Amino acid sequence: MAGKKMFRTDDFKSPTMRGSYLQGLFKARANAEGGTEKFGCTLIGENKDRAVLEAEVKKCIVGEWGEKGLERAAKGLIKSPFLDGDGKEAHNKKTGDLNPGMGAGLFFIRPSAIFEPAVRYKSRSIQASPEEVYSGCYGFAVLNCYAWSHPTNGDGVSFGIAMFQKTGDGERLGGGGGVDVDKWYETVESSDAPAETKGGAGAGGLFG
Repeated sequence: MAGKKMFRTDDFKSPTMRGSYLQGLFKARANAEGGTEKFGCTLIGENKDRAVLEAEVKKCIVGEWGEKGLERAAKGLIKSPFLDGDGKEAHNKKTGDLNPGMGAGLFFIRPSAIFEPAVRYKSRSIQASPEEVYSGCYGFAVLNCYAWSHPTNGDGVSFGIAMFQKTGDGERLGGGGGVDVDKWYETVESSDAPAETKGGAGAGGLFG
């Protein structure tokens, strides 16, 4: 017999947030060996914008557990999808340092999806590329909230993601393409090039 279908909100638009681990929107992966592969990312927001998402989470809690659910959530008996930007989960487990993009006055969420989300930038119909939509850029997401219940982990609410649209650039988070090419680039001279063009002179070196 299939399990009880739990409450899910309608899709809604998030405030502008900063994306991290956005490669997860393009390639699904499992959190644990043998686990279900999912698409997902981390979205970082300012605390002043948190109320928009909190309202949807409350709607989900009431939809699944009724008004009493809000009391349970206030006591920490229903797991929240919100994480503090300077809390335990925002730090590197090995070094203890704050992860890139995290800090005081911020919160973050980790929405996921079974099906590949739509990722857009400048085209309404064409899927954006990982080069365009990178960790550190800004945008909004189309999210939903869903309730869940687990035999050992208890009850909780999580975010699902159906779409992310980049709206602006930002400093890249972590590695992966953020190198300053102009700082490190070196001219590679061709062994069969005319002597006059070596040293980066190009064709202009032929006309001196």
